[in-house]
Formats: sequence, C-alpha cells, structure tokens
Amino acid sequence: WSRAWQFACREEHIPDVGDYVVYEIVRHSFVVVRTAPDTIKAYWNSCLHRGRQLKDFDGHCDGEIRCPFHGFAWELDGSFKRAPADWDFPTLAQRVDAGEFQLPEAQVATWQGFVFINPNPDNTETLEEFLGEIVDQFEVWNLEKRYKQAHVAKVIHANWKIAQEAFCEAYHVNATHPQIMPYLGDTNSQVDVWDNFSRV
Repeated sequence: WSRAWQFACREEHIPDVGDYVVYEIVRHSFVVVRTAPDTIKAYWNSCLHRGRQLKDFDGHCDGEIRCPFHGFAWELDGSFKRAPADWDFPTLAQRVDAGEFQLPEAQVATWQGFVFINPNPDNTETLEEFLGEIVDQFEVWNLEKRYKQAHVAKVIHANWKIAQEAFCEAYHVNATHPQIMPYLGDTNSQVDVWDNFSRV
C-alpha cells in the first residue's frame, strides 16, 4: 500500500447527504461520506476516544457520525459534536477549541464518477497529476454515465499477486476465454506501461 491515490467508491454509492461507505485496504479503514450535496469527505474510521471503528458497514447517518461504543459524535464535516457525560472529560473542551478533536481526514477527489482518496496528508500530488495519461485512454468510454450493476467478492486461497496477475494479462485468453478473442488481442497483445498504469 503506497499511501497514494486509490479508488474508494463511485459517487452514486453515496447519493444523499449522510450516505457513507466503509473503504478498507490492508489494515486501514476509512469512512467516505457525502457531507453536502456537492462535497465528499473521507475520515479515518476510528473514534478519537478509544479507537473503535466508527462504522462497520455502508449506510446512512442523519447529521452525525456516532461511535457505537461510547457514543462520541462528530458532525458530518468532521467537527466534534458531543460526548455523553462530557463533564467527566475536563480537558475535552480545550482540545475541541484547539482543533485537536476534529476527525482526521484523507484527501478526496473525483474523476468520471469515481471517488478517490489519498490518506497521505503530505502528498501534494493532485489526482489529475496521479492519473496522468490514463484520462486520455478513457475519453471515449463516458465513464461518468456508467454504474456498478453488481459487486462480487470472494476469498481466494492464493497469493494475491498471482490472482491479480490473472486479470492483468491477455496471454491466457487464447486457451481460457476464446469466446472473447474477437474484441481482445491474441497472445501477442501489446502492453504499454506508464508511471501509474498499464494498458493491454
């Protein structure tokens, strides 16, 4: 995991204010939430009180992000809202006033209906810079008008790099998927490699 830009969800997965998805990668978890009609934010999925995950699954929250353990709550914009029995936390008000109790954010940007996050606050590379020439490769596909019809997840008992490689090369198509040969190059398909992506 390179702590660079990564695809988290599609915009249509969170169409309404308060809709969120839980995006997990390796051992990290984020809550990607629509905070306003034209704003999407991503927060580290961890309560600032005891570290419990704020959200366990995708859903909708009405006006606040509340920890299910002790009930600490934040506004959708990440600012602290309230804590039960806040009198028992004498330094909490000072921390809130100092801006120390804001939910930590990841950078968020969108392209063609895709929502990307970058958890590295020190990375100044924009999404456009990261995507580079891949944008030109997809101009004809009109991706902002596409949608995900189905999502399938499976546990594969194999090295993840072997499974990933099976979907990144065309060499196996001739023997395994001959029915798609009319619209894919054969075993001699050209592979182009750029900085952040490749194309078969």
